[in-house]
Amino acid sequence: MLQSENRAGVAVFVIWEPVLATDWLRPGPAQTSFVRDGRATHFWDHDHLLSALYQAQGSLARTEKVGFRMKNVIWDTALVYPPGVKWGAPASLMVAPVVNYHDELERALAER
Repeated sequence: MLQSENRAGVAVFVIWEPVLATDWLRPGPAQTSFVRDGRATHFWDHDHLLSALYQAQGSLARTEKVGFRMKNVIWDTALVYPPGVKWGAPASLMVAPVVNYHDELERALAER
């Protein structure tokens, strides 16, 4: 999807959180290679701060399409923000799992 959305103004933030019992350390090249894009910056959220924010607010986007119940960890999720958005503003779209909402993500990126 990122290959077809090749505009320079797109920034991608990949936040990794420990989900499985084996997720003790920050992801290495084997994991981060799943998102091979020069615009992608990878972050390691060991303490689940993003998940805590989602649990506290109950929503991170104006439109959410989530196909499963997230308990303590937000995972396999994409958030789309419009250009120029200020920190703390809600995303325009949140989808999870990403693989189920490919078309919605492409539309959201094209509409920016």
